[in-house]
Amino acid sequence: MIKAKQHPLVNLFFKVYVHLKMKRHFNYVKADVNVQADDSPVLLIANHISWWDGFWVLYLCQHFLHKKFHFMMLEKELRKRILFSYSGGFSIAPGSRETIESLEYAGSLLTRSDNLVLMFPQGKLHSIYHDQFSFQKGVEKIIKHAPEAKIVFMASLIDYFDHPKPDLFFYLQNYEGPANSEAIEASYREFFRKHTQHHKEMVL
Repeated sequence: MIKAKQHPLVNLFFKVYVHLKMKRHFNYVKADVNVQADDSPVLLIANHISWWDGFWVLYLCQHFLHKKFHFMMLEKELRKRILFSYSGGFSIAPGSRETIESLEYAGSLLTRSDNLVLMFPQGKLHSIYHDQFSFQKGVEKIIKHAPEAKIVFMASLIDYFDHPKPDLFFYLQNYEGPANSEAIEASYREFFRKHTQHHKEMVL
C-alpha cells in the first residue's frame, strides 16, 4: 500500500490552491460545525458527491477543525496522482489482501490527537440527492484500532438560488452511539435527511 506523507511544501501548495479554487467557484460558503474534538483524533464520515469532496474537507481542516488532513483513496487512482500522498493521501485496494493493512493503517493514524482521517463509507460517487446510504464494514474495523477517535458526520450540500455560482453548505456533528457499522449507518442516514429536509424548506 501507499502510505501518507506530510510534505510542508506540498501542503502549502494545496492550501493556497484550495483557497483560490473556493473563492473562484463558489458564491458563499457556510459551515455549521457542531463538533467537540479538540483533544481527540477525528474519523470524518462524509457523503461522496463530487471531485471537490477532498478539497472541501481540506478547507474545513484549515478553517474550522484544525487537524492534519488524511484521506483514503483507491490505490489505482492514487498512483496516477502520487502528489496526493505527500498531502495526507494513503491507498486502499478493495478485494485485495492489502485492504486490512490499509484499515489498520487508518486506525494507526487515529491514535494521534492532531490527525483527521476522511472516509467515504459508500465507496463510490453518488448523486447529491442520494440518501440510501449503505456503509462498508471498514468503518468498524478502523474504530476497533482507534477507540479514542471521535466520529464526526459531514454532509455537503449545494444550492444556486439567484447567483450563477453555487452556495455551498457544510454540516458537521459528532456521532454518539455504538461503534458498529449498522448503528453508524442508521445515524448517518438520520443526520443527512435532517439537513436535506432543511434545504428543501429554504426560501430566499
